[in-house]
Amino acid sequence: MTNQIAQIKSRLEQSPLLKEVLGKGKDKYILSVLSEISKSASDPKKDLTKCTPESIVNAVKQANDLSLEIDSRQHCHLIKYGNTANLQVGYRGYIYSIKRAYPDANIDCKLVYEGDNFTLKKEGDTTTYSLDIDNPFAKRDKVIGGFCYISYTSGGRMISFCETMSIEEINKIKGCAKQGFIWDKWFEEKAKVAIIKRACKVHFSGINEIANITEFDNEEFDFEQVNQVAEVQKSIDSEQAFEIEELAKKAKKSVEDICKIYQIDSIIQLPIGNFEKLKQNLESNANT
Repeated sequence: MTNQIAQIKSRLEQSPLLKEVLGKGKDKYILSVLSEISKSASDPKKDLTKCTPESIVNAVKQANDLSLEIDSRQHCHLIKYGNTANLQVGYRGYIYSIKRAYPDANIDCKLVYEGDNFTLKKEGDTTTYSLDIDNPFAKRDKVIGGFCYISYTSGGRMISFCETMSIEEINKIKGCAKQGFIWDKWFEEKAKVAIIKRACKVHFSGINEIANITEFDNEEFDFEQVNQVAEVQKSIDSEQAFEIEELAKKAKKSVEDICKIYQIDSIIQLPIGNFEKLKQNLESNANT
């Protein structure tokens, strides 16, 4: 193994590509990459020392292009696929990019397990949540969904929101992955990526670094299947659901009655095609 690490180190140090993109910080960065490679050597299925140095060089270049680094912070990971090292963006990479745009951002991305009590509340522009775990020492192996809560200041105003995703939605996204084995090995990590990526798509699509990360991550999926999933999932998101609930209060309309009209169990199941018309009707009633 020592010889393999030495060969990879030599290849990284001699790479004209890395010299160009990493500059003076190249040697220090290479040490952090080698440290992550060494950690994988104890597991034959994850052993990155078996990967070609060329694939590792390419992955380091890809990470740099995304303004991320391969190190103990786990913004992104090297994943063994045959004798090739593939770059995978972690959910912490999205958090890191959001915080660069909004340094005061508070971000919490978690999975929710059976037995947990997760609640959301929205008052005006402020969204709050609570997650109560009945027994944190019990075996927690049945995921029922997940959430990503983000609050930050923009233009002197505090903004907060919470995107949610059910286990059914998570599994549909998993089913579109070209390399399902990665999801099987790192399900929690990949599920959190799916959730925070949805939050970024809705709220941070204008940030170039996040758009680049999302575009790179999308290469993992079969777009034909993704589009089919999107067709099935064309319902409003959590922010739109909160907006309808707030407008319903102002218009003195019952959310339960609205759900009965559209034959849905909860307002978040409202078809996206009905959102604007319902919103206009509620706004009209609220202003009369």
